[in-house]
Amino acid sequence: MRKFFLTLDLEEWYHLEYVKEYKDIISSEQRFASKVIPFLKTMADNGVYLTVFVLEETARENRDIVKQIADLGHEIGCHGKEHELVYELTTKEFRKRIGESKKVLEDIIGKPIKGYRAPCFSMENEKFDVLWDLGFIYDASLIRFKEHKLYNVMDMSSFDKMESMIYRKGDKYEFETPTLEIMGKSIPISGGGYFRLFPLWLMKYFMRKHWEKEDNFVFYIHPFEIVGETLENGKRMGTKNHFRFQVGRPGLSEKLIRYIKWLKKQNVEFMKFSDYIDLNSHEEGIEA
Repeated sequence: MRKFFLTLDLEEWYHLEYVKEYKDIISSEQRFASKVIPFLKTMADNGVYLTVFVLEETARENRDIVKQIADLGHEIGCHGKEHELVYELTTKEFRKRIGESKKVLEDIIGKPIKGYRAPCFSMENEKFDVLWDLGFIYDASLIRFKEHKLYNVMDMSSFDKMESMIYRKGDKYEFETPTLEIMGKSIPISGGGYFRLFPLWLMKYFMRKHWEKEDNFVFYIHPFEIVGETLENGKRMGTKNHFRFQVGRPGLSEKLIRYIKWLKKQNVEFMKFSDYIDLNSHEEGIEA
């Protein structure tokens, strides 16, 4: 059965790289992370559970929200401290910051944090050992999209490919966020601004093309995308940035729900990363 890993990066609008510099200019106290519960409750009520990668900075402002997300049955993962790009940190800085973030999240939910996703897919191979030393058992920062100036494409040659979009090295895992190659170019089809920009019929077409070669899929969204309210003074970030931020936001949660209903009809199984690892480990007689 095809596996679909639906994920949410729990961060605020001002953590986006292209609007960070405008936080003080916009001077907004507006928050979106605290408003994701209705969507996540709808997902849980329909048997769809997400992996939610949480920034420490966002978690500290929304401890009750993070706990509520976990209580709904969704998985909590780590997304870093303040949306820092991994390749801009030394190994020592990375260890300190991610270790602290992991502890904050574990104190909130009372459970071990098993997974990590780097902001802007900025993870580096040389920092894997830090994750494993800190007690993480998987990373979900791989994407093959060289065209994006912020993303880092990691080398998976030291990992074994278990199945579509999933790699393993010993008892540690890497999950790949997909792109689709069309006419020699990589097309991002895995969520974020591209899901907002592309019409639903085109996303379904891209998914069918993906299934011609792959079975599994990782999809990501952010709170500001599923909370469609207008950002006060948002136009002060500039016309181009405001378009990137605003396009497709109104009605996005309804669009995603329709997409999920369609996927269910296509013999797709929705899973959390930790559930996949637990199931695979159980089948092999390994304790995850």
